[in-house]
Amino acid sequence: MANEMSLARVEAQTIAVVKARIKMTDVPAAMFPMMDKVWAFIRSRGLTGHAHNVWLYRGYPPGDMDVEIGVQLKPPFDAEGDVVQSQTPSGLAAHTHHYGEYEALPQVHQGLVSWCMDQGHALAGVSWEIYGDWDDDPAKRRTDIYHLCADAG
Repeated sequence: MANEMSLARVEAQTIAVVKARIKMTDVPAAMFPMMDKVWAFIRSRGLTGHAHNVWLYRGYPPGDMDVEIGVQLKPPFDAEGDVVQSQTPSGLAAHTHHYGEYEALPQVHQGLVSWCMDQGHALAGVSWEIYGDWDDDPAKRRTDIYHLCADAG
């Protein structure tokens, strides 16, 4: 079943993240230790108001890209060590959602990028994934995927 693609006006969301510069070939192996740091930060402070995991990417292969790996979290909170406060982008973004195995996400991203090109929407080079609640059944795992449009203002 093909993913439904659309444009959405999105608001910035506060996220607690660890930032890094990585190679695309290091996804997701490099990111899981980053997630572990963020969740350890949240648990050690007893922070409430947290929601879903967010993986944000700036740049496209080939080469390195900047990533922000973290969790939606209500502000304010004090940064500590590698964990800092950031935000998802706001503005006009291409959007789709995927139900299923995470291994399919690169193809879903490519499908959304292709859809943007076909529709004449220039991209700003920032994309992100918001991971829904975990389910043992992969068919029930929802991931929302966004690509910020260049005319995002």
